[in-house]
Amino acid sequence: MVDTTNNTTDNQAGDAAENPQRILERRLAELNARKNEGQTRSDEDLNSSGNVMGGAVAMHEVIPPTPAVPVVGTSGTEEGNNPADPLVPTPLNDSSAPVVSAPVNPTESNLTSSANAIAPTASPDNFLENNPAPEAQNIQTDELAAQESINPDLATNEVMPLAAETESVTETGSGPERIAPESLSTAGVIPATDPDLSDNLAIASPEAATSALLMGAGSTTSEGRSVPREHEMLLDEDHQDDHHSEISETDYSTLSLADLRQKLKQMLKSAGRPEARQIYELYRLYETKLSVEKTEALDRFVADGGSSDDFDYQLGFEHQELEKAYAQFRENRSREQRQDEEQKVKNAKRKQELLDELRELVESPETKSSGDKIRQIQNEWKAIGPVPAADSKQLWNSYHALLDIFYNNRSIFYELKELDRRRNLQHKVQLCERAESLVDQPSINTALQELRKLHEEWKNVGPVPNDQRDVIWERFIQASEKVHARKKEFISERKAHEQENLVKKTALLERMEAFQNFNTDRINDWRDKTDEIQKLKEEWDAVGLVPKERADEINKRFWSSYKAFFNHKNAFFKNLDEQKMQNLRLKTELCEQAEALRDSTDWDETKEKLIQLQKKWKTIGRVPDKYSDKLWQRFRSACNEFFDRKQNQVQQRENELNQASQIKQTYFEELASRITSLNTEPGSYEEYEMLRNRWLGLPSNKGTGKLDDRYFDLLEKFVNSIVDLTNEEKVAVIAELQVTRFKQGPDAQHRIQQKEQAIRRDISNLENDIRTLKTNIEFFGRSKNAEKLREEYQVRIAEADQRIQVLQRQLYAFRNS
Repeated sequence: MVDTTNNTTDNQAGDAAENPQRILERRLAELNARKNEGQTRSDEDLNSSGNVMGGAVAMHEVIPPTPAVPVVGTSGTEEGNNPADPLVPTPLNDSSAPVVSAPVNPTESNLTSSANAIAPTASPDNFLENNPAPEAQNIQTDELAAQESINPDLATNEVMPLAAETESVTETGSGPERIAPESLSTAGVIPATDPDLSDNLAIASPEAATSALLMGAGSTTSEGRSVPREHEMLLDEDHQDDHHSEISETDYSTLSLADLRQKLKQMLKSAGRPEARQIYELYRLYETKLSVEKTEALDRFVADGGSSDDFDYQLGFEHQELEKAYAQFRENRSREQRQDEEQKVKNAKRKQELLDELRELVESPETKSSGDKIRQIQNEWKAIGPVPAADSKQLWNSYHALLDIFYNNRSIFYELKELDRRRNLQHKVQLCERAESLVDQPSINTALQELRKLHEEWKNVGPVPNDQRDVIWERFIQASEKVHARKKEFISERKAHEQENLVKKTALLERMEAFQNFNTDRINDWRDKTDEIQKLKEEWDAVGLVPKERADEINKRFWSSYKAFFNHKNAFFKNLDEQKMQNLRLKTELCEQAEALRDSTDWDETKEKLIQLQKKWKTIGRVPDKYSDKLWQRFRSACNEFFDRKQNQVQQRENELNQASQIKQTYFEELASRITSLNTEPGSYEEYEMLRNRWLGLPSNKGTGKLDDRYFDLLEKFVNSIVDLTNEEKVAVIAELQVTRFKQGPDAQHRIQQKEQAIRRDISNLENDIRTLKTNIEFFGRSKNAEKLREEYQVRIAEADQRIQVLQRQLYAFRNS
């Protein structure tokens, strides 16, 4: 609901003894006394009465409401008559404008004095001619000196009381009644409204209130109801912020970063002044989301094994385009503001020139073209636009003071006024229709902006016929209230929705705070919890706005818990990175060791070393991902190179052994055939050496094959068949042959040592047997059977001695091998 009260400042405490009410009552008492006595003032008294009135209504006083002073006279329709009543205060077209009744500064005082010096005034005689009542003559004579700022604007038959500046509604049985403020312009035309005075619309001091009263800032209806100024009804407590802020009709906080960027680019392409604030807020939201996304990308990078020092966040070409468009937008805004200030200075200069023209027109005699000139000045004044705030009040006061003087001195005032009122009525009907159509406007901000323009335009439209004044204003204000009701309804719904969002975000906040102290040494646990955190964040972003008074608190708590979790996670992965770097150094050393062994030809020993390196590799652990594959390929390549070479060598050796095996098989068959013929052709030692050397000259498989064993068995048979060798020689030859046989096999030295130990054990056992036999012989008696046993023991002892000699020769052969 639009407030219709006036916001006039109360009287000061220091004026309690002599307040405006008492001053006005005293002044009315003086007028009534003069009226009863029938006194008529002279021209000299008339001039002095203006000074008295000026002193009675001080700059800091506000005149309260008083009973109406009736004005008696004709209807004012006859040509040549002056229908204006000097007592009735006539307001300017726009009550929001600064008033000029009191001398604001020396310039204005000089201007008013200069204009009054040539302005024709109604003489007492002329007034009596049109208003024969002596009461009217006394009133008119008493107040004539104040006509610099009080102008006729009502029909002579109307009763117009002075309106109180502090009263804007009349209390009735049903409550306060809203009254249509209808500014009655003395000019009778549409005066210009200076937009720069929008912040100074309400009268905020007693001095301004008094000036506004004298200039007609407030008026009353014929029934005595106080009529508030229109601009004060527009700038009540509920709607004062409409001039400075916009409603955020769309919740952009749920948009993704890409959608925000696209929306910003669209708005920047068609950005106008009404959208500037929304663009700034949307860009701040975009920067916030961009920062969060960058943090999340860093967390993901670290969680995947990357190092924060290697993180590089690419913003992309679209971000660069947006930054460029936003910078251009800000530059354009700065340029427009500079241009606006320069234009205001030019406007002030042009308005001062128009004031000079208007002053010249006021001080010059009336001509047929005076009306056209004054309208031309008024139209250009309205079209000029705003001026600097420092010059606004002075220009406005001077302009309307000159207009008042001009129309006070023109005989066509009523004709112009009635014509203009009819035109103004048509104009205001159109404004009402436009205001009523705003109810169907989808955008509340657009509707409010258009409504403000309509109210500004309404203030610039002059008064309408009195019988239509309340009706048209009531229609306009009802249309305005419907628009504001839409705003209030939207805000109410948004607040309810924000409360619901607050409940949802509080629940999400409690879930998020449970993660702020989470810690573990398992990577999978961190990843699982990170997924949960991200889901909570997505739910948080999807909820939307919360009440502004709680937004900072709840957002700080949420993001504090969110960052605490990721701080713990980053600390864990930082420590993990340090471990990975240590593993990297260890595995690099293994690679170097493997590379040093890959060219070795010591197959068995190198093979064992590489196997140990591989086992150690498995125990070290992970390295940074960006080095993992490369390092593994390096180590594997060094190992594989050696094992491939070894495999090639083994394959080559197998081929050679296969070939040698075939040759040996052929030779073995020849030797076996020779052995079968030994009975008819005994062998010799020379043939033995030939057979042995020929076999040894063949490719050897180090005795691992059964063919070698069978070959040496045949050679032993051949040696035993040689008749030219004694048994001892045969034993020595066979011993040498066994040594040769052992040397052909693997681990030759070890096998030779084992053979030596076996021979020693056999010799030791034989010696023990001999001693036992000898001991037993001593116990035999002289019986016949005892002698036989003694002979058997002697034979056994001799065989053992012989066997010991053979073994000693073998031992000698193995020792000297």
